[in-house]
Amino acid sequence: MRGIYNATAGMLNSFAELNSISNNLANLNTVGYKKDFNLFKSVYEKEIRSYQNAQEKGEPIGNIYSSVVLDEVIPNLEQGPLVETSGKLDFAIEGDGFFKIERNGNYFYTRNGEFSLSPENYLVTKSGDYVLDEENNPIIVDLDNFFVDEEGNISGTNTRLNILNVENLNKYGENYFTGEEIGQADNFNMRQGFLESSNVDALNEMIKMIEANRKFDILQRAVSTGDSLNAKLIEITSNF
Repeated sequence: MRGIYNATAGMLNSFAELNSISNNLANLNTVGYKKDFNLFKSVYEKEIRSYQNAQEKGEPIGNIYSSVVLDEVIPNLEQGPLVETSGKLDFAIEGDGFFKIERNGNYFYTRNGEFSLSPENYLVTKSGDYVLDEENNPIIVDLDNFFVDEEGNISGTNTRLNILNVENLNKYGENYFTGEEIGQADNFNMRQGFLESSNVDALNEMIKMIEANRKFDILQRAVSTGDSLNAKLIEITSNF
């Protein structure tokens, strides 16, 4: 049975890989998207539980020894390619940092600089959330004279886009992050009229998907073989 448990753990890891790869490919054309990366860890002993009876904690059915399990899914923050749009409300951060966004009193961070104007002429995301300045205030835009330099300063005003370094990032929804601010970013260039594309490499993700599928199939056959051997063993011993 231990061999079946170990093979099943491997199947779960392959399934987690396939989930991340599928999510990455689904966001291939999402502006500012950062691909998911799975981190695994080794464990000496892990309890296996059955959830067939819809129990919240499940029923213990055995242990896996010296196994590898999914630890966490983290974003890969590599720079995505920049695409020129010439739009006055399109921005790309070339380098470090995140735009700071406010939604219903909550703060989020994003690399998606595809902005628009609210009916009140505030700079907002496509979801209608406010883009903030360094004082954490919404930004009013005069579109006829709206130019932003490489440091994020808005021409004709004392306003600067709030570009922050953030750590302990967690994804929130499709393209936002939560995390802990660690200060203003300074290693960046603000590019008006550009957007940062997703950093997903479609070819590389397809190769990883094929590899994960192969691993899953091999481990699935190992489980079936182990189950058949156990059934045969039970049949033999029952005749004594």
